[in-house]
Formats: sequence, structure tokens, C-alpha cells
Amino acid sequence: MKTIHEQHFLSGKYIIVAGGGIGGLTFCVALQRFLENNNQEINPPPHIVVYERELSLDDIGREGYSLSIRSDPLSGGMQILQKLDLLDQILGESNPGTYFTVFNNDFTPLIEFQSPPVEGLSQSTASIARSKLREILHKNISPSIAVHWNHGIESVEELENGQVIVTLMNGHQEKCDLLIAADGSNSKGRRAIRSQNELRFAGAVSIAARTQPLEKLPPPIDKTWGSVLGVNGNFLFVAPSDQRSALWSVSYLSDKPSEPRPAGTMSEEEIEQVLSEAHQRLVSFGEPMPTLFKKTLRSSVSVFNAKDMEPFRNHGSVIFIGDAQHAMSPFAGNGANMAMMDGYKLAEQMILAKHLSTAVQAYDDLCIPRSINAIKMSHRTIAIGHSQGIWKYMWVTMLKIVAYFFGFNSKSEQ
Repeated sequence: MKTIHEQHFLSGKYIIVAGGGIGGLTFCVALQRFLENNNQEINPPPHIVVYERELSLDDIGREGYSLSIRSDPLSGGMQILQKLDLLDQILGESNPGTYFTVFNNDFTPLIEFQSPPVEGLSQSTASIARSKLREILHKNISPSIAVHWNHGIESVEELENGQVIVTLMNGHQEKCDLLIAADGSNSKGRRAIRSQNELRFAGAVSIAARTQPLEKLPPPIDKTWGSVLGVNGNFLFVAPSDQRSALWSVSYLSDKPSEPRPAGTMSEEEIEQVLSEAHQRLVSFGEPMPTLFKKTLRSSVSVFNAKDMEPFRNHGSVIFIGDAQHAMSPFAGNGANMAMMDGYKLAEQMILAKHLSTAVQAYDDLCIPRSINAIKMSHRTIAIGHSQGIWKYMWVTMLKIVAYFFGFNSKSEQ
């Protein structure tokens, strides 16, 4: 094995990764993979620690979420998993269905987005529970990397010598040489040192939940997942959250954000109020939505606002990735892909570059344009999904054009 000369800027450095989610764990896996694949080692190696706010790997939090992993030019998540030698593991745990559908409110398909085959990939799109993806990433990080659960980062301070002081939620402080801030859209590190970069309301409010385990997934979500164009401005998303349960989310446009209500924080009376509103908004949707609604797991009900944030360039010893750098609303349908791409590309540039500043600049050059495009796409999705009357069908026509432009195989209802 070839040893990278001791002057490599990562040699002997103490690196803290804030966030044990998709982006942070991908960075950890990718850093080790690049060294192994190039038959290299850094001597002495960097010491890496991950601090995660959630209580454990199994914490319920967002773990009912279903993620779409894609191979199209805007995403590239499938290719990243293949490069990390994780694709087969992911496909073994993936949900039913290999393509995305836009439905009418009676669940007749309007457009089926089937990504064209990609050389070297057994399939070009997959859906997987966030919990399963994170579990696989966690299982594949180096044994030398410690992951500390229930240890969220509360604040960050950059010192004049380039080091970083990190204060944890229990009050403990640590000094590190480099902080990878992958702690999501509400990043405490960003609030501390990049307060000018704030989340903005994207104009839509969502009520979401997942079902109890079902005997079997009802059609059509036993074969696909997707968005449902409704009436009266209500927009629905449905997808398997695992092999036997499903996720649903109904959204509507609003001039101002609603009070966020995370799952597990509401009283029974508040849950009933939210479900009553959801039922009114879902009344125009045909099966399988009535069945899924009846099987809703009450403890999973949540209300959230679509928010995003334009990406910014990194500088100094705190490097932001994923939603901490370019927050995306769920309407982007691309957050997991972007997080994996960020973690992978940052690790790649850090191994290849001779200086931290060079690595970070190269990473930002790759990250910022694609995240800007993804955020723009999310705004179009919000406009399409909540459109009414003739505008709805004009947007469907535009979707077909977009599908053709990006190389999707688009099958429309005859």
C-alpha cells in the first residue's frame, strides 16, 4: 500500500462530522473507499468523529420517509452507490417499484417517468426507506470512525488559528481542525457562523403521515410511486415507505408558513384536528388513498412547511454540505441524491487535492450549479402540483417536454 506523504493536509487532523444522516455518512464511507481503491493510506491518518442529534440509528424521527434514488443527470445517486460498492445492498432493501408516475386524482397515470438504462447499472431508479439507506451507510463506515448518538451540535466558533470549537447539546466542548457540517436545513453551525444564509418559505404546506403495516401494498403503489394532481389546489404524494407500509403527503399553497408540527409532538386532540383537515383535502382522491388514510399511523402525523435556501460557497475550516449548504424542500425529490453526491465529491476532492482551499473550491464548483437547478425544479413542481383547470394540463404537457429533454422514457395515458 502506498503511503501518501505526511504533508497531506488531512494527515493527523481531527475531523468532526456534524450529522449522522445521508450526507455525513456518505462522506465517511467515501473517504475510506477512495483510499482503498487507490491502494493508499494517509499516515498518520485523520481522526474522524460523527456527532448526531437523533437518539439512535432507530430513532423514529424522519425514518418513515421514502427516498427516490435516481441516475438521471440531475441526480446521480445510483452511480454514487455503485462507486461505493453499496448498490447491491441498497437494491436488496429497496421498496417495490422502479419508476415514478404522475397520476390524475383518480390514480389513472398521466405520465410514467422511466429513466433510460445506464451502462453498468442493473436498474436506473430505486425507492428506499431513509432508515434503510442510513443503516447501510452506517454499517459500511470504517470501524475507526466513532458515531455518537444523542450528541447534537449546538454552536460552532471558528478560531483565528483555523481551528474550530464545537459545543455539543450536553455543554461539552471540543476543538477540531475541520468540521464537516452535514446537520441538515436547520444546521446549528450555519446559524452560528453563516447567519445571513437563511431558509425561505417556498409557498406550500404539507400534512404527511405513513400507514400501519398492511397485509399488502395496494395498487398502483405496489409497482410504482408518485405525485397525484388533485382538485381545489391540493397535491398528493404517495409511496411505499417499506415493503408493507406507505407514506402519504397532501399539500396546499399558502401565503405564509403554518406552525410546524413534527411527528410525535402533538396531543391526540391536535392529531385529530390535523387529520380532519387532511381528510377534507383528500376527499377528491380515489383509491388507494381512502384505504391508506384509514390505515394512518396516528403517531406519524406531521405538518411541515416547504422551505429551501440558495447554496453558498464555503470558506475556512467549517465545510457545509447537503441541506446545511443548499436546503431543498421535499418537492425537489432530490435531497438524498444531492446529499450523497456532496459527501462523495467532497471526500474525492479532499483526497486528490494538495490543499484544503483547493479541495473546497473544486467541491463548490461541482455542488452549487446542480443544487441551484434542483431547487428551481422544486419550485416548478410546486407550481405544477397545485395548479388547477387548464393550467394543470398545460403543466402536464411541459412535463412531457422536460422528460424528453432529460432522456426519460415517458409513457402517457392514451
